[in-house]
Amino acid sequence: MLCRYHTPVMTGIAIKGFEQVWAELEGVETCLAEILGHPLPFIDNLGRFLLDAKGKRLRPALSVLFYKLLGEKGDRNELLRLASLMELIHLATLVHDDVIDLADTRRGRPTLHTQTSNQVAVLEGDYLFVQVFKTLSDFPKPTRDLVIGTVERVLEGELLQESLRGILPTETQYDDVVKGKTASLIATSCLVGSQWGDPTLSEETHQRVYDAGMMIGQAFQLIDDLLDVFGDARLGKPLWGDLQGGWLTLPMIQLAEQTPELQSLLLNTELDEAQQNQLRATLDKLGIHGEMETKAHQMLDQAIENLSWLPESELRTTLFETINFIAKRRH
Repeated sequence: MLCRYHTPVMTGIAIKGFEQVWAELEGVETCLAEILGHPLPFIDNLGRFLLDAKGKRLRPALSVLFYKLLGEKGDRNELLRLASLMELIHLATLVHDDVIDLADTRRGRPTLHTQTSNQVAVLEGDYLFVQVFKTLSDFPKPTRDLVIGTVERVLEGELLQESLRGILPTETQYDDVVKGKTASLIATSCLVGSQWGDPTLSEETHQRVYDAGMMIGQAFQLIDDLLDVFGDARLGKPLWGDLQGGWLTLPMIQLAEQTPELQSLLLNTELDEAQQNQLRATLDKLGIHGEMETKAHQMLDQAIENLSWLPESELRTTLFETINFIAKRRH
């Protein structure tokens, strides 16, 4: 099935130079619409509801950027379909996460389960995974293995996170969760762009792209963890969702290590405003907030350093600005 180029791209990444990949990102949107289209109106409407959420499309954007940067030597339509699968996997996990976290909104819009039911949302998330595997059947075995292995890592990370709710994780456990549920998919998104951009590149070069993607993913999650505490709910991201769900992120792990007397408060899933303000103030006073921001920025700088071998061009500048966008995001 060929992906046509006519659906307007909906991405929350506004970066100079993005017009160079606009046609491909429009193609990704069309692929998503075609994969999720269904003759039964109820199923079709569920897919439309998710696509209308207008996310950042970071993962397919990275796939497209690496594809174009490395020469566009692989089949363009295959790359667009793979990039759309990266977003579908992401959407499937979000649908399930919203049910698990009892989240009422995402990106400032009602979540799917609040508009239907938990049962429908879970089944829709399952349906998205099925569409991923169905579309993968057209690709060679190494690609199928790569994407299926990534889905496995994502779900392992999700399961590990569930096993750690309500307790204080170690930093190693936190890292394992993040590498699985967030970073692995971002890394694979980078890698498929690299592989389709120039299939003749060495495995070592592709690995450097993947490693950079892992750093990007870890930094993305750390910034997300900080936004959960210090963000602006008016921008569409509800605050304190992690603690309310019994999940202690790296800033909170650091806080518990430095102030053991606050551990019982950190494990309280029903914090009032005064308690929230106390935790924010302590995170700032101890310098944890700043340290975590610095850590995220350093990982992004390292990712860019890992990619310094890419030939200088406007596209490379756009890629690096896209990576740095993560450090500046507010929701």
